Amino acid sequence: MYGIAALLLALHGLAHLVGFRAAFWPTPIDLRKRSYLGRKLEGVLWLLLALGFLVSAWLLLHHHGAWNPLLLGCAAGSFLLCLLSWPDARIGLVVNGLLFVLVLLLMPRNHPGFLGARLEREVQMASLPSTAAKTELVSEASISALPAPVQQYLRFMGAVGKPRDWSLRARFSARFRRAVGPWLPCEVLQYDRREPVARIFLMQLSIYPLLPVTVRDIYARGHGSMAAQAFDLFKVAEGRGYELDVGELVTYLNDAILMAPSLVLGTETSWRAADAHAFDVTLRDGSLSVTARVSLDADGAPIDFSTTDRFFDGPGGERVRREWRTPVSGWQDVGGRRLPTRAEAVWQLPDGPFAYADFSMEPAKIAFNVAPF
Repeated sequence: MYGIAALLLALHGLAHLVGFRAAFWPTPIDLRKRSYLGRKLEGVLWLLLALGFLVSAWLLLHHHGAWNPLLLGCAAGSFLLCLLSWPDARIGLVVNGLLFVLVLLLMPRNHPGFLGARLEREVQMASLPSTAAKTELVSEASISALPAPVQQYLRFMGAVGKPRDWSLRARFSARFRRAVGPWLPCEVLQYDRREPVARIFLMQLSIYPLLPVTVRDIYARGHGSMAAQAFDLFKVAEGRGYELDVGELVTYLNDAILMAPSLVLGTETSWRAADAHAFDVTLRDGSLSVTARVSLDADGAPIDFSTTDRFFDGPGGERVRREWRTPVSGWQDVGGRRLPTRAEAVWQLPDGPFAYADFSMEPAKIAFNVAPF
């Protein structure tokens, strides 16, 4: 489908060369037509639009996320030029209208390369290194001073006896909802790394059949941000500030605790036993500090992660500190590592718990100590 769409875009772009030819090598019929902008200027614009359509076709063919904003811009410009050339270019008005529909139907939610391209762009914007951080062995001696529940947890997770992790990249399918009601299927791609502490979380879902939304949660250089864009173009929600800084950092801590504990096994982290089957963990990054409680079963497997260092978006737009939990349903052994089979994200609200995200882990789609792309 993408190959056919790219071919049609290229042919539509080449059709714009007729306007370029008419401006610089006009026929007698061309000379009788009115020019509102000047023939030479219109000719240059027709040429630029032809090139724009050809480039958007190439980008679409290679699954590059920039194809859709470029195509929308070219279609809008072509629409205006066709209006100025009415009625001779009336067919162009129809074609450009169909192109807007094409953008809706072929939004990047339908191909796996989209989230990867967005991840690459976000890593570059955050100026994150793609090379490894320094790595040391997590040995029995290195964890001997930690509280007993923490030692049991680290052994269960398979972190002891291995080099300390420096990155995590995971892709998985999930369910999401904004309020009590039906779940929406979604695709997630995330990347976490230490030195510097950073987390990039991308989620693609469709609120309605033709309303794709891309959600982006970022923590980098001590600051967090969130944005949601319809069609990967128009912002429908965004947030910055202290509440997002803290919330994104504690979510990074949650990722590490459940998937790669040695990401936070350094001097930036402190641990305290709460009882025989729970511990409190505090992570610092610059001036920020977040804390969570991790509850364990008899084998040392995490069964819950809870924190009050996250803020719930209230109905009036205000952000209110609420308890946030990620209960885990089960664990799987993957090459000596332990990974959750399924986990939820739950807000503890005044009228009761509200589960808004449900993740299933596929080991083949999780990689450690890798570059982001």
